[in-house]
Amino acid sequence: MNTTAKMSYQKNTNSLLVIGVLFSAFLILSNLAENKICEIYGFYFAGGLVFFPLTYIFDDVLTEVYGFKVCRKIIWLAFFSNLVVIVGLYLVMLIKPAAEWQNQEAFDTIYHQSFRVLLASFISFLFGEFINAFVLAKLKIKTKGKHFWFRAILSSALGVFVENTIFCFIAFLGIMEFSVIWNIIITGYLFKLFYEIVALPLTYKIVNFLKNKDGIDYYDYKTSFNPFSISN
Repeated sequence: MNTTAKMSYQKNTNSLLVIGVLFSAFLILSNLAENKICEIYGFYFAGGLVFFPLTYIFDDVLTEVYGFKVCRKIIWLAFFSNLVVIVGLYLVMLIKPAAEWQNQEAFDTIYHQSFRVLLASFISFLFGEFINAFVLAKLKIKTKGKHFWFRAILSSALGVFVENTIFCFIAFLGIMEFSVIWNIIITGYLFKLFYEIVALPLTYKIVNFLKNKDGIDYYDYKTSFNPFSISN
């Protein structure tokens, strides 16, 4: 594929639709699962940590194959899908339960999240995902499409660190000791980054499969990297 085609050729495909749905689904699932604290061999973690790193993998795939512009649309789609679910659950919580239904307290406990935590989640998600996509797209141009493994790890390392840091400080500053917050940040960061590295061989195969299947290998030469841009 020549340089001109790389710059201008984009199209919607069934694969892109599937990835967009999965991206949104795993973001929503990670937020719902966040309310359960799990333990494996003495290591405690929120259930959402099982699924949330997958959003960075989808971010890498979308940016590498379809470009930043397409990834930007999917990020916002996932963001608003998550917002709809959260608002919907909140409205259901406000509806008076049936007299014979005894599980309202359990329902509220599972799905209730403080406004501060929700705000932290929404803001950190946007920062992390957009930084990841931006760095990956820029490095793809710089390296002429080579060294995907290096680009994917570096972009995820930056995106995950920013996302984790923003979330923890918004959610916990003034509630927990500064040292405890940093401990949570570093622990979560290392886990997510390890997750990304372990999944990298599979990510590599998915990227190559989609490039061959859809005939797309987009380079963002003329793309606006403004996360709020609509047209370009």
